[in-house]
Amino acid sequence: MDEALANLGVKLDLTRAMLTFSLILTRVLTVVTVAPFLGGKQAPPEVKMGIGIAFAILLMPLVIQYQTGPIPIDPINYFLMVVKEAWVGFMLGFIAAELFYAVDMAGRIIDLARGTNQVQLMIPQLGERSSAFGDLFYQLLLVIFMFLDGHHVFIAAMFESFRVVPLDAFPNLSLGLWPLTEMFIRYSADIFTIGVTISAPVAIACLITEMSFGLLNRVAPQINAYFMAMPAKVFVGGVMFLVALPMLLELLAEMSASMLLLGQKLLILLP
Repeated sequence: MDEALANLGVKLDLTRAMLTFSLILTRVLTVVTVAPFLGGKQAPPEVKMGIGIAFAILLMPLVIQYQTGPIPIDPINYFLMVVKEAWVGFMLGFIAAELFYAVDMAGRIIDLARGTNQVQLMIPQLGERSSAFGDLFYQLLLVIFMFLDGHHVFIAAMFESFRVVPLDAFPNLSLGLWPLTEMFIRYSADIFTIGVTISAPVAIACLITEMSFGLLNRVAPQINAYFMAMPAKVFVGGVMFLVALPMLLELLAEMSASMLLLGQKLLILLP
């Protein structure tokens, strides 16, 4: 093939070009698989592969421009390059995905407080079952994220990552490994904080309702307060959610912006 291209006057190392394309595809496909708004786990393989190939084709000229040397063709070095690309892609996708897991956890806490956690729905983007409010919060965050053009900013950050970490180089981590590790530890811990914060208004309202029925049961033991409290908690939880909805929408928008800023911080720590 190389000889045929040479006869046509085209100077192209087909082997290195294919290796370059496969490395680009490794990073992009990892991001597409992990980030829920780009494909997620449940997207058909054909769709994810199509998105990955489309991005890889667009990135090919940019990546070649940022390369500092040729792509190694020996098996060991090429394998290490593949692992590096998958690692960088996973970190980018992890930052995008964890916020969606946080709001899913918030919904589960709310349904647990309302006593409706037995109702399970499938979230296609995560490939997992969740509670009704977990699915609602997940889809709500997805709409807000798209409305704020967060996917555009994230895709731009993915493109920028090929400049920060060129295809033929490993991350220098000039600031050391610990700042990067600390960032991911803090971000993982913040997931629980976010989940509890979002669920707090509804969960507290349900707790107060249950305590009120508990006091009522002490005053009038003949009343079956347990079964009376179940529909009351569902109703109070729904009303409190509607009351707190404007605050929750603003909070989800702020968290989406923070997630995008964290992606920019990752690009600062990698060089």
